[in-house]
Amino acid sequence: MIAPYLRLVGVLGGCAAVLAGCARAGTPTAAVDGSDIADSAHTRAEMQRSAFVTGCGGTPAGWQATAVVSNRDAVEHRYLVVISFLTAESTVLDRTSTEVTVAPGATQDFTTETPLDPVTRPESVRCVLRGIEQL
Repeated sequence: MIAPYLRLVGVLGGCAAVLAGCARAGTPTAAVDGSDIADSAHTRAEMQRSAFVTGCGGTPAGWQATAVVSNRDAVEHRYLVVISFLTAESTVLDRTSTEVTVAPGATQDFTTETPLDPVTRPESVRCVLRGIEQL
């Protein structure tokens, strides 16, 4: 009769320990290996750039995406931008990667195109930004 209660106490004690660990993980002193420092540096880098698709449309040879990349940093950066071309059902037709150089504090537009047969391609294709990486 006491055994079910002991298990319940054990489970509750384990949950409390996990929650205490989660609460402590966000504190600056929680990481001994410096992973919080690396995460905050990554977050700062993410805030220093932004990218988004500004246009998506068919061309005689395929499909084209236009996009912009902004660099809010004080130095020039090169970025690798990946854009996927998808059907309405989210099937990937193709994926392109483009290197873009952006001056300090500037926004640079660019175009990327994928060859899709105008006869067999879907009537509508979505252009989706899949990633941006500073080189």
